[in-house]
Order: sequence, then structure tokens, then C-alpha cells
Amino acid sequence: MLGTRRLRSVLRLPLLTAPVLVACSSSDADRPRYDPISTDDVVLEGDASEARLTTFLHEKARDWAWAGGQFETPEDGATLSASQPSTFTWHADPADFAEGGAPGDVVMTHLLSFRTARGDLQQVFTTLPEYTPSTPDWQQLVHAHEPITLSLTTGSFVGSELPEEGGPFIGQTLTFTIE
Repeated sequence: MLGTRRLRSVLRLPLLTAPVLVACSSSDADRPRYDPISTDDVVLEGDASEARLTTFLHEKARDWAWAGGQFETPEDGATLSASQPSTFTWHADPADFAEGGAPGDVVMTHLLSFRTARGDLQQVFTTLPEYTPSTPDWQQLVHAHEPITLSLTTGSFVGSELPEEGGPFIGQTLTFTIE
């Protein structure tokens, strides 16, 4: 009798552990492009909300430069002055579905990610087409003392929803230094 119970237990083990093994087998392709430690670490600008940020971060960003955005300033490879914060500006084309919508129905959001070879410095989620770091945020960039890579990703929300055709889309990446 005792042997039969052990045999049943051994036979049930693969059935009980299979869901755990499947749950642990996700690939990098299933993970969001941006995975900050906490949304608390992301600077919100304009009408950006934490709810939209959470939605944005849980979608895998796709390459589509025209919808993702292009920087106007600074130029790629620029050297910026450490004496005062620089303003970063960009433009992005609205998603196809947004062109026929009524004004105010579609909200374009932009995620700026500042990184160095050593890791992430800052992330900014905004509805504005520009960003000027606060003095403490600028000092964090100044103190990197190495080239900084800045990437732009854009998504178009309809209310609180991020439709599939709204992104997020990966835009331009540029590198700059601060002296």
C-alpha cells in the first residue's frame, strides 16, 4: 500500500510542476522593451500619467521610426554645456488611426531613456514635444562623465487605451556628451 502511494506521488510530480516550468520559460521577446525598477523612478511631464506609463511599459515597442519620433535638438554626437540644462526637442507623426480623430481624442506620449555604458540614468514619460531636465536631473547627467545615449519611443493613446496600431514605436537614438 505504501509503495502504491509513493508511485502515485512520483507520477503526479510532472503534472504538478509542468505549469511552473511553462511559466518560467518566457523569452526576452515576451518582455517589455523598458523595464524600470519602479514607475516611481520615471519623471512624468505634461499630461502623462502613471496609468498610461504602466500600460506603455507593458507593451513591446516595435521599430517604426516615423511613428517613434526623431530628435530636432540636440544633434547626434553633440557636446552640450554643463553650465545649464539643455532642452531636448523632437517630433513624431501621429499613428494612422489618429489622423481622422477629433482633437483631444488622441494623446501622444513619449518615453525618453538616458543611458550610459554603465546603465540607465533617467527615464522621462511625457506628452510634450520637448524636455528640459530640472537642475538635479541635469546634474545627474553631467556627472555621468561619459557619452550618454538617448532613445525616444512614442505611443498614441485613445483615452486610457493604447491600441495596437498606437504603438509604442521605437524612434531615433542619439549620443551626446556633456562638458
